[in-house]
Amino acid sequence: MSDGIGKGVGIALGCAFGACLVAFASFAASNAAGLVVILGIGIVQAAWIVPLWLHYRRAGEAETAKGLIIAAGIIFLLNASCWGVVTTMR
Repeated sequence: MSDGIGKGVGIALGCAFGACLVAFASFAASNAAGLVVILGIGIVQAAWIVPLWLHYRRAGEAETAKGLIIAAGIIFLLNASCWGVVTTMR
């Protein structure tokens, strides 16, 4: 596979989407861990982004590693802004 920022973004978004699907299924089964993943995806994603980033950095795919960090930052900022809206609503 080729090295590229788009590849990293795609991998990160795919992992986040997969985590949300697992979290929704877990939450539907009355598991509180699913709620933590759904509500805190911006922080919880570090569990898979950091190992993936290290893997691609060591493999010499610096652009893919950059794409992972870019997507993780965007997901984190979207989650933080949504929490800001929710917590400031009256």
